[in-house]
Amino acid sequence: MKKSDGENWNQKGQVLIIVVIAFIALLAFAALALDVGNLMVTKNELQNISDGASLAATRRLGSIYETMPYADQQTYNCSADAPAIISVAQEVGTMNIAAGVNITINAADVEIGQWNSGTKVFTPTYSQPDAVRVRARRDSSANGPIATFFARILGINTMDVSATGTAALTAESTAGPGGLPVPVGISRRWFEDRAAFNFCNQPIRFYPTNDPSSCAGWHVYDRYSNMNDRVLRDTISDIEAGSYESPETIAYVTRYEFGGGTMSIQTFAAMKSLFDSRKVLNDGTIDNDTDSTTWTTGVPVFDSSDCSNPHGSTFIVGFATIVITNVQDSPVHQIDGYVICNNVEPGRGGGGEYGTKGSIPGLVQ
Repeated sequence: MKKSDGENWNQKGQVLIIVVIAFIALLAFAALALDVGNLMVTKNELQNISDGASLAATRRLGSIYETMPYADQQTYNCSADAPAIISVAQEVGTMNIAAGVNITINAADVEIGQWNSGTKVFTPTYSQPDAVRVRARRDSSANGPIATFFARILGINTMDVSATGTAALTAESTAGPGGLPVPVGISRRWFEDRAAFNFCNQPIRFYPTNDPSSCAGWHVYDRYSNMNDRVLRDTISDIEAGSYESPETIAYVTRYEFGGGTMSIQTFAAMKSLFDSRKVLNDGTIDNDTDSTTWTTGVPVFDSSDCSNPHGSTFIVGFATIVITNVQDSPVHQIDGYVICNNVEPGRGGGGEYGTKGSIPGLVQ
């Protein structure tokens, strides 16, 4: 049976409706592809800006710590320095573009605080800060939201986007030449088992190495392929004479030759002589304190899961700052000290979760 003209027009009308719906759907997909794509590109640009701003601001913080002795670092409050630190982050924003706009970073979007490497948590504080978090925005509060293209058809004229970056002063990854001027190291176990050792400012015995309060070992850096009493004595004497300095040491790359056991009387006397010559320096480099009775200096952290005497070639996994308080040669030969915490030394971060922090930051979040 032949269809009537009315029926044909009805079918054509239905097809037209389907075409219109399909066209609207295609426009919606176009909006999704173009506008969401533009949103993601802008977010990446803002992420780069927030990362760069947080690194620059934290580097400014690190440079402030570089000028301080350890005692001042422990009581540092950055209230007076906060405007300068914030300004550094803002300068990075204005020098960079996201979606065609030089980015203004709100002062409130620059947070100074502390980074916990164990829990990965940032806590805003001006007391002993070691991190800066920065948010870069394109929204109504800064720089304006980004304009849409096809999404306008759906009534979406603008979109907000932001990104956050956090940089921190993390544990040193490298010790430069001469930065480890005493041939002793501490096991990573001493830092990891905090319940047992509670290492911050707590006593540690460096000799004898089999003492229950010891978690350390002696080494000859990488200058010999074996460790014995004679080469240890030669190393100690050469350090004091200035004819040998510790090599550049990189965490998880450099290996030192370690050993334990009993020192000879001659080797212990060499160590006491080294201590006596160094404790009075108070030069902020080899002896990083102002106390003429103690020697504050850097030592490596070696890769060991316990506190037994280390023997043989062992990886260095980090660095710590120690205070040697006593080298007693009579009636009992022993070397005592403690490890100080929350101190910053000039150098690059990126090391483990413990020990001395470097003044050159890294991104952590």
